[in-house]
Amino acid sequence: MNRLSLSGVGLVLGCSLVTAAPAQPVIPETIYQWVQSSERMNYFFNKEKLRYAIDEAGQISADTLFVPVIKTYDNIQIEDIRTKRRWRMEPDEMLEDLAGEANYLTIDLARGVVMVDAVDLLDSQLSTLEHSEPGREVVIEELPEKSREGIFYRAILEYEQEHREEIWERTQKEQQNSR
Repeated sequence: MNRLSLSGVGLVLGCSLVTAAPAQPVIPETIYQWVQSSERMNYFFNKEKLRYAIDEAGQISADTLFVPVIKTYDNIQIEDIRTKRRWRMEPDEMLEDLAGEANYLTIDLARGVVMVDAVDLLDSQLSTLEHSEPGREVVIEELPEKSREGIFYRAILEYEQEHREEIWERTQKEQQNSR
């Protein structure tokens, strides 16, 4: 009898120590192209919003590609981010429903350089919890062949090569709508 009671108490205590996991966001496959998953993240890019730059003269520049991406996190990655924030004495309360991040990339196709223009931390509804503009540059050629970041960026470049006409047409429509 005592053994059963102690087991029940242990079960209750064990369950109370487990934190509730935030709901995973739904990433629509018709909009986002999945590239890879790691132990901690899933990597997607928005194939519907992929477009070329339009210069000041209104001309399309196929040397520059704008790419919105989403990375969803697992519970360990979420806890790691929150722990690092607490360690740096930064607030983390707003990150209780943290589910991933959106990155806004500009890729200089001629130079093979990715600029991370903005990063939004996202909740499970894909709403922005926090916005930052790191301005980080990454030279794709310098990334190891098997690095997750390198695999991700190379997959975007491969998609761009295979869908140039479609991306060009989408950019033209945007160009016409902005006039």
